[in-house]
Amino acid sequence: ALGPALLAALLVGMVIALLLAALVVPARAHPLVAGMALHFACLGATALLFARHPALGSVTTFDQLASPWRHAPWIGAALLPFGLAALLGRTRFGLHLRAAGDHPAALRAAGGHPARVRVLALALAGALGGLAGATLTTVLSGTFVDGMSGGRGFLALALVLFARWRPLGALAAGLFVALLMTVELRLGADAARHGQGFAVFALRALPWVATITALALRRPDRSAAPGALNEPLD
Repeated sequence: ALGPALLAALLVGMVIALLLAALVVPARAHPLVAGMALHFACLGATALLFARHPALGSVTTFDQLASPWRHAPWIGAALLPFGLAALLGRTRFGLHLRAAGDHPAALRAAGGHPARVRVLALALAGALGGLAGATLTTVLSGTFVDGMSGGRGFLALALVLFARWRPLGALAAGLFVALLMTVELRLGADAARHGQGFAVFALRALPWVATITALALRRPDRSAAPGALNEPLD
């Protein structure tokens, strides 16, 4: 069923994010190292789970729902960046979240709890990441395939840097990459039918090459990243 699948994706993403929080916030592990370790652990765990229980990989898709619910993923994806921008820029929690990333000492002096805010932010990010992954089955295919994300999570990290940590900037960058992926799927299918192997390879690499090139040409802006990024809390 669609509802339980989305709920499971949300909860699993949140649990994994809380595991990362446990490694990074109190244990002071490096976020990149801890994140990569969890990434490979999750790859192995999902492969083992669906090898033993293949029936779990099939879910109802949004296209099978009655209108207007079938359009919910697209509406949600369009509105979410604006909601996050409002959350970060116009709410007390957003102020605390930005302070926890930029000036945790100032937040602590004002009576806030930087560690608690960071853990909560990671849990929210994990929930959204789980829902993002769930769209691959509930929107696109209806069936889970091992490795179906195809490294899109790493593209998302690059988009965050390119967007200078701004939700609306990430929306614009994401639409650009989505356009490239659409070109790759459309033209790649034609190239595969005509046996043009090199063209298929080049088109598959197009989103990655374009993203890396854009990052390389963009001048670094250290002020855009959180000031206390990767710095452990005292």
